[in-house]
Amino acid sequence: MYIVGQERRLVDPPSQVVAGVRTVTTKMDERCDAHVAALIRFFASLAVPSCDSNPSQFDSELVFGVDTCPPMTTVPAILRKVLLVAVALYMIVGMSGCRRGAKNTNLSPSAGSESESERSKHEQSLIEQGKEFYKNDQDEEAVTAFQEAIRLNPDLAEAHLRLGMAYAALERKPEADESYKKAVELFKKRVQADPKDAESFFYLGEAHSFLHQDEEAARTYRQTTRLKPDDEEAFYQLGKAETKLAHYPEAVAAFQKALELDPNDSRASDELENAQEGAQRIREGKKHAEEMLKKQQANANGNGKTNSNSSAKPTPKRPPSNPW
Repeated sequence: MYIVGQERRLVDPPSQVVAGVRTVTTKMDERCDAHVAALIRFFASLAVPSCDSNPSQFDSELVFGVDTCPPMTTVPAILRKVLLVAVALYMIVGMSGCRRGAKNTNLSPSAGSESESERSKHEQSLIEQGKEFYKNDQDEEAVTAFQEAIRLNPDLAEAHLRLGMAYAALERKPEADESYKKAVELFKKRVQADPKDAESFFYLGEAHSFLHQDEEAARTYRQTTRLKPDDEEAFYQLGKAETKLAHYPEAVAAFQKALELDPNDSRASDELENAQEGAQRIREGKKHAEEMLKKQQANANGNGKTNSNSSAKPTPKRPPSNPW
């Protein structure tokens, strides 16, 4: 937008010479208010008074002419200069303000980031609601809450894991397994991105355990205990995974560590007894196997001696002597 004389017009190029008079134009920023142009027109009317002389007519509907007016008498020359300086300063300040406003608009926090934060809070609140429903055996409501959280963000690994748990409580095994597999996929991505994320390792172990992938579960629980040595639940779950694999000595060690961290965990106490019984059975089984092996070896040696004796030629009997 340009200002030409007393009229706002689009002018290209920014200056023209019409009938010997040069009309100087000023480019305006579209973001600026219209009152800037209005002030220019107002001050210009003071600075350049109109004449009653007959103007020259051109093809345009606008009136242009050669300035034949005598020197300005109504407005002193010094006032005219002051007004022109004021106009120039006002334009400079106004244009700078417009540009500054545009830059500040670009630098201000976007509404999108605020909405992203709000959405994240809403997703987490849905997970918490689902956990509460699940705890109170309201499994259908838990499914609905977790599904809504996943609808808002399909990459919520914890929501997939807990949705599988709710499906399992409803005995919907196919849907439960599908949710567990999705949770495994998403938690694997998280631990690959952050190998020190103990919480994601723990949840990954849970998903493997629910899928009866006990080797993978034990491995990820073990990594959790390395990253977070004071996590009692991780040691407890590690002990359970080792028990399923019949790794009783390792299970005993895990349950003992869990009880060190929380002596009141009755689950760990019960599982520790089971693991110790399993370890005892293993020891007794090994001892019995060793004894059986020794007996077999002894029998083998005895059979070998018997066979060697039976293969020797018998000593012939002496005939009875003649009675005479």
